[in-house]
Amino acid sequence: MSTRVGELFLPSGRPGAAGGLPAGTCRAPRREAASFAAPTSLGGGTSVTLHVFVPDVDSLAERAEAAGAEILQPPKDMFHGDRTVILKDPSGHMWVFLTHLEDVSQEELRRRLAAAG
Repeated sequence: MSTRVGELFLPSGRPGAAGGLPAGTCRAPRREAASFAAPTSLGGGTSVTLHVFVPDVDSLAERAEAAGAEILQPPKDMFHGDRTVILKDPSGHMWVFLTHLEDVSQEELRRRLAAAG
């Protein structure tokens, strides 16, 4: 399911931005504009990490790596009840993709954190 929430065209007629993507998908910018520079062109790091829930984090990680992303943490079942992968895309944007596995109560979350040390 997808909902278009808006779009912006540059004076050249080229799409500048669009909102509304199918559930479980996302799109990072492919080229820079003067006011939207990629972290790699600004000298490296970023202070933003995007968290996105997807139906199958393992297949997403495989596709992302094949497309040039660097896998910083391979898919892993985490204490908070989600299977998680952390990656950096070729432009330097940081992403955390998650697949929800189980609901974890606050009490169980505290127990798991204490057990992890």
